[in-house]
Amino acid sequence: MRVDGTVQITPCEEVVREWEATLLSPMDLFVADEHLVTQLGTQASVLIIPRAEFDVHPSYRDVRVANAYTFWTIDRAAPFVLHASPGWVETLPRDVRHDLLVYQVMIGRGLVFPATSDMSDEQLSSSIVAWGDTSHLVLHQAVWQAMTDATRRRLTLTYANGWDAWTVHPVPSTCPDHVRRLANTFPVNSGSNCLAATLFAVTKEEWIASQWVHPGTFLQTLVQVGYVQIETEVMEAGDVLTFVDEADRVQHASYYLGDQLFFNKNGQTMFNPWKLIHESELFESWGSYTCHSYRRRQ
Repeated sequence: MRVDGTVQITPCEEVVREWEATLLSPMDLFVADEHLVTQLGTQASVLIIPRAEFDVHPSYRDVRVANAYTFWTIDRAAPFVLHASPGWVETLPRDVRHDLLVYQVMIGRGLVFPATSDMSDEQLSSSIVAWGDTSHLVLHQAVWQAMTDATRRRLTLTYANGWDAWTVHPVPSTCPDHVRRLANTFPVNSGSNCLAATLFAVTKEEWIASQWVHPGTFLQTLVQVGYVQIETEVMEAGDVLTFVDEADRVQHASYYLGDQLFFNKNGQTMFNPWKLIHESELFESWGSYTCHSYRRRQ
């Protein structure tokens, strides 16, 4: 245990194996601009999807696809998304492939990693490009399959560690049994977000913890199970805190366990654990938003 009372957690072997199996999206997607589309010529052999159409297409809104490519980090100015068959990028002329891969780094597409010395294999090096002072590996199906098991595992764990701090507070004896079952553990699938974690704690329905809950659903369910918004400076175990933006949209929620500890999930990826955090950590991350308190009616 550290001086601040926190401990380090690590995913179990079963979870890591599941992460490796699902890290990569089942489809290869690349972002492109007009120049890159022109470079592809008439033998493109891909779907060239206008960004506005891509954003509302049901096939690409799947949580696994969205989280793999981190759609929210991709520059909104990028006008096209290319849906390619596995291995397609390897068939491109070298200069076109290079320009396409560099664009993925520049535009903020997910599944881009700093290249390391164990990626010198020819099949991997064809997907490594330099941008700025760093060499980057742009991950896609063909290069993933070409990796050794050891490289895939290391890459998965490196990627996972970048999403969240795996430091937590130990589970106190006063923690409700249903929360205890998930506290300080990792999901095996993407999608579960902070709103789902909070509703799980409130309802005791474990299946809810794995859902991707939106703000309207969250508030409707919270009220339905008996919670009301209150004005208080003294929180009680079982209270819920929400953090809302200027448009009054809930951006985060967390469940209070007492003794300044919250049951919390920082994001919607499988690399964000359900964990117990101190009040100070919660407000350090979300204190810039307006805070609302909710309590179950007696």
